[in-house]
Amino acid sequence: MDSNLVILSLEYSYLLNPLAGLFESDSGLWQSLATYLPTLIHLAGHFRVLDNMKPLRETVRKLNHNGMGEENHVKLVEPQLNNQLITILINGLETFINISRIELLRAYHRVDAKKIVLSEADFANIGPEFVLRLEAIASRCQVELMVTDKNIDFKSTQMAPGPFGLYIAGPTENLSVAETECRILVDALLHGCKVHQINIPLSLLPGIGGVNLANFAEIARQLNVNIYLPSLMPHSFNCELVETSESSIWITAKKVPELLLAKRILEDLVATVDCRINLAANLYLHEIEIAKDKLDIITLYAQRDVLNIMFLHGTFIQIPSLGEAKNNKIIVQGHSTEAVSKTVQDISNLSCNYYSLDIKFPEGSRSPDFEYYLINLINVRKTCILTYNCNGMSIVGVKDEVRLLLKDLISGLQNTSLFTDPGDGSSQFRFSVSMELRNEHREFLSGKKNGKIIKILNQLNHMPQIRFRHLNEYNFLISSTISVSAGVKNKQMSSVFDILLKSVSLIEMELPAEMQFNIPEVFHKSIIGNGGSIIQLIMKKYNVFIKFSSLKRTPEKTTDDRILYSFRRDNNVLIKCPMKNLKNILFVKYEIDQLVAQCCLNTLAQLRGMATIYNSVGFRLLKSHYLMLIRKQGQDLRFVNDLETDFSTYIDFPTSLETFKGESSHLLAIKGNDNRPHSCALKLASMLPETWEFQVTFCPGKFDGTFSESNEDFREKVVIPFRLLLDVELAWNRNPVDSETQEPLPYHQVFLSSYNEANAQKAIQDLTIYLREQRFLILDKQAMHFDPIVPALMLPPTPLASPLRSPVRSPTRSPTRSPERYSDMSMDYTRSPTRSPTRSPTRQPMSNSGSPKRSPNRPQALRTITNQPVNSMKKIPSLVAPLAPNFHNVPSQWGP
Repeated sequence: MDSNLVILSLEYSYLLNPLAGLFESDSGLWQSLATYLPTLIHLAGHFRVLDNMKPLRETVRKLNHNGMGEENHVKLVEPQLNNQLITILINGLETFINISRIELLRAYHRVDAKKIVLSEADFANIGPEFVLRLEAIASRCQVELMVTDKNIDFKSTQMAPGPFGLYIAGPTENLSVAETECRILVDALLHGCKVHQINIPLSLLPGIGGVNLANFAEIARQLNVNIYLPSLMPHSFNCELVETSESSIWITAKKVPELLLAKRILEDLVATVDCRINLAANLYLHEIEIAKDKLDIITLYAQRDVLNIMFLHGTFIQIPSLGEAKNNKIIVQGHSTEAVSKTVQDISNLSCNYYSLDIKFPEGSRSPDFEYYLINLINVRKTCILTYNCNGMSIVGVKDEVRLLLKDLISGLQNTSLFTDPGDGSSQFRFSVSMELRNEHREFLSGKKNGKIIKILNQLNHMPQIRFRHLNEYNFLISSTISVSAGVKNKQMSSVFDILLKSVSLIEMELPAEMQFNIPEVFHKSIIGNGGSIIQLIMKKYNVFIKFSSLKRTPEKTTDDRILYSFRRDNNVLIKCPMKNLKNILFVKYEIDQLVAQCCLNTLAQLRGMATIYNSVGFRLLKSHYLMLIRKQGQDLRFVNDLETDFSTYIDFPTSLETFKGESSHLLAIKGNDNRPHSCALKLASMLPETWEFQVTFCPGKFDGTFSESNEDFREKVVIPFRLLLDVELAWNRNPVDSETQEPLPYHQVFLSSYNEANAQKAIQDLTIYLREQRFLILDKQAMHFDPIVPALMLPPTPLASPLRSPVRSPTRSPTRSPERYSDMSMDYTRSPTRSPTRSPTRQPMSNSGSPKRSPNRPQALRTITNQPVNSMKKIPSLVAPLAPNFHNVPSQWGP
């Protein structure tokens, strides 16, 4: 075996169709079971099969027919029942191997199936037009469609009665396009929905959608619409479609006003980030080069990881299609340099998941059995790619599989002589394992004066050579190499692989493990301690490195890092340690959370001898104020971070409308030292819109039925027209109470909020007419002085929270659960300022609302209000002032 050889494995996928549906398309993808060998599919009966073998068989046949020589040939090892992998051997000249590899990868795809559940009413509404549209989708997208009343998993012969379903089967990329078109068809023809299409460049989708595409989910939830997005990686497997909607967002809704409002919000978001519309928007591009073998493995098996990186940073990542010739570049596109930089780092980390095993042979030919040995070595490894020539061989794959492969070599060499050469003993074998790591971790891995590497070599009697080599501007290579003379005994050869495996394990134990999360910057100084005293004790105790960073924006930093529509916080704390100390990270996070809890309870100053006292101010945010504030800021919530930076405070701002939990207001907390929380609250209050109040007769049942988001008549005639045409938002209070006596008031409240008084006056007239149509008696309507600030609280030190009785759960009791909430002595807030890396903390929702204050002198006519609170000129209570009343037992004042 002297020619070049490449061996790679591909994942086999198949679908079994055990029955004929009530409706079926005829795209010609299903094949008879009789054409399959029993070693692959061992079934009896009249089944049909759809798999991904047919294009590969045809490509192999063509390549062997045009092989350009006897030495050039391709061998296809088909999957078996006990090994669901397709193994491909390409043997011959380098040119033939390169061409064959490209063609085979381009011919590869996976098949899968998806189900759209149909109700009995949906099935009854199916008519000729729906069937014709289904056949057109199946033909255009090259998939098979089937409507049936059975549950089918397409992997076995088992069937069970179930709800009606529309099944879609075919290549995965075609499947995503066909599923979107089928769902739109079901909404339009079976559900009676209106449909609208928004054309947008695919690369802008992650930026508009935000982290985890939360903006789209939030819009759909708010407006009761369906939003269908195209696939973000549409051409990974070269599945060509005649026509696709990959650059379109589809919106479906039962009501036209909801559809128009969703369209306007999405178009506003597009205008914010699209530099073709908004000249102030910037677009940043960056290219990363990755070795072709690793890039192919990423495209085959790491698409979910790539999508997660996109969702995490709101950036777009373009990866070459599988088998694309002369292209090993990944393109990253984003709207801020910081987001692009973080994305590039994560992609570099992704490349670090793959190891390379290189074996250099002495000169001479190998045994004919050597090829079969290599096939048996690779055909059970899904991610390994083997390249062989007369000088040696290289294996690239996921690190777990490369480690297992090394172990197989250790056990296999004791019973084979394939690697030994009884001839010239002066020649040598050289075995090397290479792994990637980011450049900034180089000093961390080597230690001071290469102390960590020297320690590893001492444990292995200096047998391997460990070297660092530059790879690119992001990563470097760590290689562990051992050379051994040819002609050695098999047992000695086995020990060489054993030492190589141990060196890899020891290096891995020194690789960095990281955790990043957010701690409000206002607490950083107290947690770090004077001269770093507190944090250094934790670092020494657990042998970790902790870094606090500031997110303050300077003139040198870009201003393009927006927070669109849904609020989020960037990570500003890093915990890093060697992998061998990985378990300590949870303990460090637990201790930091304890320190944050002590800061909130003002016990850290007492315990650590520090003087910082943190005060709390409550701020009642109406849902209408929240929505108007987002629109006023151009859908950008970065102003919250700017307020925190300007006043050195922490604002417990809602992440989305879900934070309101169906109520019309949310009591958020502002924390900081001195009178800064109060100053911050005043600034936030000055940003709120003007507000008007209606008082209507107390009639709980009728009021609940009318003023409800589920009341379609109310949404169509009031909520959506006000929002869409007048830029006015509504909120309502079912059970108002007197702010002083806490006694219930004998009426309901309705509030209108707007930045435009003229539009607000029109909304007041229209709402008056609507209330009279609904036979509500209007007791009063007037401009309202809304004071959102709950009196500032200066919390004295309290002994109730201590390390022995901390409300934060220790990781020794539950290492995977997030720390529990802590409670403020005088105010219970709905969200903790810290976030656990494993699960977001939860607590029971509370309702400690207060009724908005009315102006003491009630005018007869409507007038413009001011947003300055009545107590803006009052003094902040001193430290000796009594605590404010406990709000835990205050009854709810704001109804849904």
